Amino acid sequence: MTRRGLLALLFATTLACFGGAARAAVVEIGEPAPELKGTLLSGDPFDLADWRGKVVLVNFYSSYCRLCALEIGTIESAVEQYGARGLVVLMLGVDKLEDKARVARMLGIYNLQGAMVDDLTVTGFQRRYPTPTTYLIDREGIVRERMTGAKAPPRMRELLAPYFPQ
Repeated sequence: MTRRGLLALLFATTLACFGGAARAAVVEIGEPAPELKGTLLSGDPFDLADWRGKVVLVNFYSSYCRLCALEIGTIESAVEQYGARGLVVLMLGVDKLEDKARVARMLGIYNLQGAMVDDLTVTGFQRRYPTPTTYLIDREGIVRERMTGAKAPPRMRELLAPYFPQ
């Protein structure tokens, strides 16, 4: 077997062993949101598919990230403003599992629900993104935005307003 053939076989075997995970991590704007399941820090199971009909923000953050600390109050305000009208926020901590208590404490201060990425049971998202990274998913389950960096309140209102008309 040639070197090229051996590399192709190795790549195909790797994809088969990992269920094509290398391809599943690409989240495309305008496409259906990938699967996302796990257990919230509260102990309750969640499935992104169960939130169909709601506007969902999936936020990848770290409890050690300065920009995340600036943004978390903005996210809490968005939930206060739009939560009763169908906004769901899922904070996904990219911290090490040994920092789970720190992540839970931080989310508890802001009344936000979240999980640890390393505790997810199913994900079509990558497990690590630059923090903060947020995906906006519309009521039909379509990914509409991918935003990196902290969003100030005016930017968050601008992003969410079309989904919650007056």
